[in-house]
Amino acid sequence: MKVEDIKRILGDKYLSKSRGQTLLLDENIAQKIADLVGCVGDARVLEIGPGLGIITKHLIEKGYEVEAVEVDTDFCKYLRSMGVEVINDDFLEFSIDDSLPRVIVGALPFSVSIKILLRLKEYRNHFKEWVVVMQKEVATRLTSTPNEKSYSSLSILFQILYQMDIEFDIPPRSFFPAPEVTSAVVKASLRKKPMIEVSDGFERFLQDIFRYRRKTLKNNLFDYDIKNINFPLERRAESLSVYEVVKLYRELMK
Repeated sequence: MKVEDIKRILGDKYLSKSRGQTLLLDENIAQKIADLVGCVGDARVLEIGPGLGIITKHLIEKGYEVEAVEVDTDFCKYLRSMGVEVINDDFLEFSIDDSLPRVIVGALPFSVSIKILLRLKEYRNHFKEWVVVMQKEVATRLTSTPNEKSYSSLSILFQILYQMDIEFDIPPRSFFPAPEVTSAVVKASLRKKPMIEVSDGFERFLQDIFRYRRKTLKNNLFDYDIKNINFPLERRAESLSVYEVVKLYRELMK
């Protein structure tokens, strides 16, 4: 899809900065994203924010049954002219039920990408696999390892729940309008047997150990009973592997 094609389709319509509307131009990248979906093994996909359907088109060509969630009414009209089944709603607000596909595809709006990821996590027993475009910064944060600047509670949470891979980067010039940051395509599959059951208590614990990044575990865990903990509490959370984080939590819960 070329910029001229987008301008012709949009007419007098302006893309919304507040919604983070930016449209993928590169057909080769759209094809590569559709090809990645073939690795997750489902005939139905739910596409978040398909825009003018550049990825949608390649999914349909590969034989997938595509349902879409799109907040922009004008985009919905265009997608329906392509024969796509569209829910005109915000993914963060619409009702999720068992009738929806279990595989997610989409280019996530930059402004709400983490909120969308957290909703996918919340409904992980339904949405078991996803192939999504997001800011490279967020993708790096999800896949960071100990002692990296972007390593956080979010990194640990998503690595416990999912097998995740950054498949490739997408330069700004591949979008219209061009964003100021590089994007990345991430593929994730829900782990069948995560090393720990992720509960509300465990998620609070993750936030607590990172509440002051430069402080030690001992100082961050001031509202936990740490008297008899067999763990080096002089360390910082950013230095702990995922396995060590789980071990510490189990020690605290004894």
